[in-house]
Amino acid sequence: MSTSKYIARLIGPLLLILGLGMAFGLAASPHAYLEMMKQFTGTPGFVFVLGMLALVAGLAIVNAHNLWVADWRVIITVLGWVAVIRGIVSLLFPLRLQSVAEHMMASPTGPVVGAVIIMVLGAFLAWVGYEDLWQEQPASQAAAKPARTRAARKTAAAPKTAARARKTAKRAAPARKTTKRAPRKRS
Repeated sequence: MSTSKYIARLIGPLLLILGLGMAFGLAASPHAYLEMMKQFTGTPGFVFVLGMLALVAGLAIVNAHNLWVADWRVIITVLGWVAVIRGIVSLLFPLRLQSVAEHMMASPTGPVVGAVIIMVLGAFLAWVGYEDLWQEQPASQAAAKPARTRAARKTAAAPKTAARARKTAKRAAPARKTTKRAPRKRS
């Protein structure tokens, strides 16, 4: 399994469940959920600790997976760098980050949009991370050992057998003595 799929298997379900939890919490009791979020962001010590965790997680992702390619794997790299930047900002400016979070939660659509983005991103990463589990034969196993027919095996073995026969014949043949012949006289 590639590093990209491994990290997608870790981050995808986490983000999916986090997004679902945010969506259900906002749908069930928006005021209680927003109050809980304000308590989290209202404590500078908690913002600082979350910054340390984000920095460690981001550095782990960036060190293991810093791929800037034009496919889905770049999402993992971008998430790693976002976590690094968020961790640095949380550690250096916890009070500023706290005021930004309060401003985002004051908006009626901010938490809902955040929940939808997190949920979609998590669903996508979980999909690409676990897609080989429901396929008939994973691509890694199919490419590992191609099936060969009997005729293909014989054709592949034929040059090896001919080369071995020539080597054996050379070893078995007596060595020829090369002697210099006297030039022939013409009459």
